[in-house]
Amino acid sequence: MKPIIIGKPKAIIMNKALEILGTERSQTIVVGDNYLTDITAGIKNDFPTLLVTTGFTKAEEVANLPVKPDHVLSSLAEWDFDAN
Repeated sequence: MKPIIIGKPKAIIMNKALEILGTERSQTIVVGDNYLTDITAGIKNDFPTLLVTTGFTKAEEVANLPVKPDHVLSSLAEWDFDAN
């Protein structure tokens, strides 16, 4: 059997996460610090996205991104879990 190679931003990963979580796309947000993997996975698979700029993708890069994340924070501590 030939191996199947998967990784972000493949839909199979995102769909399996929804299955495990038991949530809908609209109830789930993709959070990550890497636009090319984490955020692109969310965008390509129609999830809301939250880019945290403390990791791979920096705040100064956001203006030049081809498709903007739904939310951009410098720290996850800034996220209001009760409001979102």
